[in-house]
Amino acid sequence: MNSRWTVVGGLRIHALAWTSAPFASERHPIVLVHGLGVSSRYMIPTGDRLAQSYRVFAPDLPGFGRSATPRRPYSIEEHARILGEWIAESGIHMPVLVGNSYGCQVIAELAVQRPAGASGLVLSAPTVENTRRSAFGEARRLLRDAPRERLGLLPVAARDYLRAGPRRIAFTLRDAIADRIEHKLGRVPVPTLLVRGERDPIVSHEWIVFLAGQMRSASVLTIDRAPHAVNFSAAKDFAAAVAEFVQRLPPAAR
Repeated sequence: MNSRWTVVGGLRIHALAWTSAPFASERHPIVLVHGLGVSSRYMIPTGDRLAQSYRVFAPDLPGFGRSATPRRPYSIEEHARILGEWIAESGIHMPVLVGNSYGCQVIAELAVQRPAGASGLVLSAPTVENTRRSAFGEARRLLRDAPRERLGLLPVAARDYLRAGPRRIAFTLRDAIADRIEHKLGRVPVPTLLVRGERDPIVSHEWIVFLAGQMRSASVLTIDRAPHAVNFSAAKDFAAAVAEFVQRLPPAAR
């Protein structure tokens, strides 16, 4: 794993990259997109496992992690645009986009902006449920989830939240709540896997089943005993599910 820096839209974007797997160049590249307030570090447990067989990249969205911090917080549409430009600038062709939580909203928007830009999507704990659109409710459910996560997530999240700052996090949360991911997924043309942890209090099983029903080609997976951040707290099972999904992609998408 190493760090990479790319200038996109006048911003220095930081990313983690795993590119040494044997024969990885013959397989789909994978781009991991973090959730609200956190950074690419939150994706390391999944990235380490997938890197045994794939080229894997995990960028920090503008304003988060080690990427440049714009003077004003970016919207989902702006994050998606920068992510798409970063993928193109980095020479990553037709990746599988893997998001967690808010990251799902970003990659869903990117799939709408650039319908031919990805081979497949993995939406892990996609926010925000259409019957749960309140900042107070989301914060309360996040607090319920915290003790269910691996203990090692706490220092990672705390450091990232402090760097992002309360103003940026509050704006991003409001934007996430206003976003209607369910209205976009019907326009996503590529195979999609929707994943949820069995013990996730933020995203319900009914919600991911509903989202799958809006799509052309989607499947649903529940990871036993896992919380919201399956990419960190259930990384072994999550990475295996992602790898199996990637292997099942049709040859035409490769």
